Amino acid sequence: MNKILITIAFFLFSLNLLSQGLIGTPTSLVIVYNYPGNYFYVSLDGKDKRKTDQESVFIIDNKPVQVHALNKSKFLSDELKSQSQKDILLDYIKWESDYIQNTFNFNINSKIEPLVSKTGKEIIFWTYDMPTGEPVVKTDSTITTPTQKQMFILTMVKDYVFGINTPLFESDQFESNKQYLLNNIDHVVVADKEIKLEELFKKLSQ
Repeated sequence: MNKILITIAFFLFSLNLLSQGLIGTPTSLVIVYNYPGNYFYVSLDGKDKRKTDQESVFIIDNKPVQVHALNKSKFLSDELKSQSQKDILLDYIKWESDYIQNTFNFNINSKIEPLVSKTGKEIIFWTYDMPTGEPVVKTDSTITTPTQKQMFILTMVKDYVFGINTPLFESDQFESNKQYLLNNIDHVVVADKEIKLEELFKKLSQ
């Protein structure tokens, strides 16, 4: 997969992927996070699931999907850490947007839509434009197509910004991509203790 998809999509999140485990079910890919004092997992809908050479990026039913988790301490100063969830997410987006624009020197045309998920999660739907004509591998190494936008759903899981991202290749995929992100952000499950992969696998298999 072309590096532009990974690098521009979430370069900084690649530094924060410790404590991750994977479980496959017939209809989903389950990604487990065991951070100190913050244990959760997310189930991503999809029957065909493949890993890539990027730890946080998967091909799910022929769609590139990236997941990411970042402690708010990475981008907030001490005096700002008591902000509301929405303000933290907005500060994260500004921080990430500034980094992308300064590093890659193009106007990303960032669009932000605060929402509430079906289960009551405070979330933000965030999109930004990719450089015109920048090719990205779509489904295999022999087919390339320009990526128009990057699309994200972001929420807070305790002290972590958690997000799911997929690129937009064709304009008519915008609503279906958005709905996929909205559906799956509600699949985040928080636990009160460290998640054991074998125990979770047995639970999900019942």
